[in-house]
Amino acid sequence: MGIRALGRIAVVGRLLALASVAGCAAGGGAPAGPGPASPAAALRAELDAIFADPVFQNAHWGVIVQSVETGEILYRHNAEKLFMPASNMKLVTAAVALARLGPEHRFQTQVAARGKILHDGTLDSDLVVVGGGDPAISARFFGGDPLAVFRMWADSLRARGVARIRGNIIADHDLFDDVHLGPGWAWDALHEDYAAEIGALLYNEGVVRFKITPGDSVGAPARVEMQPFTRYLRVRNDIVTVADSTGLAVRVERRPFANDARLSGAVWIRRDSVIADVAAHDPTMFFVTVLTETLRVAGIGVVGGTLDADSLPGERARDLLTTLFVHSSPTLAEIAKPFLKISQNQIGEMLLRALGAIETDTGSVETGRRVVEGTLNRWGIAPQHYLIADGSGLSRYNYLSPEMLVRLLRVMARRPEFAAYYDALPIAGVDGTLEFRMRGTRAAGNARAKTGFISNARALSGYVTTLDGELLAFSMLANNFSVPVPAAEYLQDLAVERMANFSRRLPGPKAAN
Repeated sequence: MGIRALGRIAVVGRLLALASVAGCAAGGGAPAGPGPASPAAALRAELDAIFADPVFQNAHWGVIVQSVETGEILYRHNAEKLFMPASNMKLVTAAVALARLGPEHRFQTQVAARGKILHDGTLDSDLVVVGGGDPAISARFFGGDPLAVFRMWADSLRARGVARIRGNIIADHDLFDDVHLGPGWAWDALHEDYAAEIGALLYNEGVVRFKITPGDSVGAPARVEMQPFTRYLRVRNDIVTVADSTGLAVRVERRPFANDARLSGAVWIRRDSVIADVAAHDPTMFFVTVLTETLRVAGIGVVGGTLDADSLPGERARDLLTTLFVHSSPTLAEIAKPFLKISQNQIGEMLLRALGAIETDTGSVETGRRVVEGTLNRWGIAPQHYLIADGSGLSRYNYLSPEMLVRLLRVMARRPEFAAYYDALPIAGVDGTLEFRMRGTRAAGNARAKTGFISNARALSGYVTTLDGELLAFSMLANNFSVPVPAAEYLQDLAVERMANFSRRLPGPKAAN
């Protein structure tokens, strides 16, 4: 057995021992020696034991637990210090977006004509798509069909008498700036779906999906189906079919700032399918290329090509456009659900830039950050408690304190947008990134919290209801650990379970038999 495997066994053994001790203190057995003076003191002692586990002796924990109703702090440890929050950054972006835009806000994309529609159905000039920062033109929001929106647009054009477009399909993405990546994003991850580029025109979250199935025989190339099929991404398939199911891996590669993708590895001949995603470079041209391909398949002829409006000479006067129709997104309350529940990064980056566009002519990371910081200031959250780099938490330049996150959670609990915020959070043991955590405990179906993961950082912040029906807000951030990530998750889950079983009522004497 290798050293790494032995290390994992040691970690699990220490955690199981800790769980036994905490279980006794929570009521699972009689604790040794005199007990704490109060239930709150008992909770503090148990949380101290959890977060002092020697498995994390080279790491840092920041923790705070506070009553939403009374403001009483039940536990704190390094709560004022800054930690890399990973996707707990999404709690901030979602809160400010819901507060500033409103849960019923819908993003709008304008489809317009530069010329006239002639009697024979020809649009005699260009079709222009003006981006409104909609993050939901994707398979996720339309029944799993990545082409659903563009097919609806083809139907709308035909309904307006357009059968042929003599000019180009032009993409106007000037609502946002031309910086498509977040500060501090790792270049070695730019081909990954979670690091897809951002623009005011974003299609399918910037991603092409591949469904990979085995070939007819061992040694044959695997079959690869693109979803959606597009010529925008050039794909080389080097995946082979193999007889052995062990040690298999499918790899997806794409050079930074290029659209040549390579699939490699092996797929088991008895496997149904494997799914792999790759991010496309240049979201604007990806959007307009797939739109043009869809219109042509739908029978609308496009004589010209696809253009980014930035490539056109001179000023482009939008007042010369004739709006044909406007596409509205789902509500922000609906968009917030995959943003928080499954931690979809591109939604956060779109929301940050959309917030920036509220107060300026152009949405950017910088203008969005100013709106977020101004809102936090009005909520009484001091700037020494945060450093904001992006809207999703993918950047390692983000830093938040647990105290800041819990203050944010308590502010949101008093705001009219709280129902939308609370409903969008993952539910322990039920859905999202907490679907398989805390099952079989009182925290399941109770705790609602946002996870966060980036290398050597694990976060969990949200709400849990106690045995007395008291709503608690909590934040638990771990940084700089070197043990497997499930070890951090185990301690977080153990702490939330203890909070769920907390009662301020002292146990009374046992009834006589």
